[in-house]
Amino acid sequence: MQPVHAQFSDGVVVKPSLSFDRVNNAMSLLLATVFLILLWLPAFDTLFNLDRVMWVNEKRAPAKFPPIILSVNGLRALPAGLEAYYNDHFGFRRRLIRCEQKWKHELFREASHPDVMIGSDGWFYYTGEEMIDHFRGTRLFTQEDLRNWQALLEKRRDWLAKRGIKYLFVIPPDKHSIYPEYLPAWLTKIGPQNKLDQFLAYMKTHSSVQVLDLRPVLLAAKKTGRTYLYTDTHWNSYGAFIAYQALVRALAKQLPLLGEPLSYEAFSRTFSQEKGGDLSVLLGQTMMENDVIKLNPRPPLQLPATKEDINIFPKQWPKFTQPVYTENPSRKYSFLSFRDSFSVGWMPFIGYQFKRAVYIWQYNWAGQVIERERPDVIVDEMLERMFDHQDPKQLMKDDRLP
Repeated sequence: MQPVHAQFSDGVVVKPSLSFDRVNNAMSLLLATVFLILLWLPAFDTLFNLDRVMWVNEKRAPAKFPPIILSVNGLRALPAGLEAYYNDHFGFRRRLIRCEQKWKHELFREASHPDVMIGSDGWFYYTGEEMIDHFRGTRLFTQEDLRNWQALLEKRRDWLAKRGIKYLFVIPPDKHSIYPEYLPAWLTKIGPQNKLDQFLAYMKTHSSVQVLDLRPVLLAAKKTGRTYLYTDTHWNSYGAFIAYQALVRALAKQLPLLGEPLSYEAFSRTFSQEKGGDLSVLLGQTMMENDVIKLNPRPPLQLPATKEDINIFPKQWPKFTQPVYTENPSRKYSFLSFRDSFSVGWMPFIGYQFKRAVYIWQYNWAGQVIERERPDVIVDEMLERMFDHQDPKQLMKDDRLP
């Protein structure tokens, strides 16, 4: 084949440049090399575990390698099992998901998890448990629901009263109940009440069970300091402390020798930047939580340490939910709480206030623990969104009180 020449109208013949051929060949080789590397990268990660990014929180365990069963049904199920395993374990899967989540958040201000809502000024909100409907007031209790709550709490109170034990029911509010101003503009209230409003109004007129509403003190406190975390569903140390003060003042109506709660001036404050909270984990982000407040006791004040003791209530507990307790021999009363994760924030403060404080992470009661501990008071702590979904009739059955 004759070489191709370019001939122009003036009769000059120009041969292709050798340097251009070399650049073209080099680019082709580079593209082929990059293509082969990208093609083999997943395999290299599978063999050598190159992707060290932590697992994305998908609220499920990754698929396991399917067993090879030498039967007709077993062999038929094998391809689907292998596909499920590959979908959860292909090379650099975690890093690719993290990048997709990060780009969604940073470029489009979009949450990559259906249970997380991105508000303004860096605020994240949890939208699971039908949060939007409950916030807007479109999903409410029936009168039967309210009567069932009354029956449950009165049965608990009366059962304790026969044993000389006091009772208090407290509902920590969700973050959107205290900071609705950072929600997206489209999310507005429709009804005049939500479930918590209904319940408190009903109990006030139909029952003498002591119920503590923490919203007023937290709404007042946010004027002087932030009470919830930006990237987490929980209150911060300041919010937990404000709630502790309100709890102690409410309990003092039933326990006259309890004394006053600790003052805010008993602590020095430090602020730091820490790893993002549970909502950032759901988004798969490595963002930081800014201005995290820590309350440090001023000497000689010392707060008791929180200790774990599975023997308080032996059973199979999920990680981080085991029974815990604090002790302060200088105090008079003992305390037992059935609770959720919100109690973690106020445990050190409550621990200072009581001779012994025990915490059980569940909502139904454990009668054997109550009989053995014989506390002076029991506090049921139930987060607002959990309260919205609990069935009081089922809790009464699970309590198994006579």
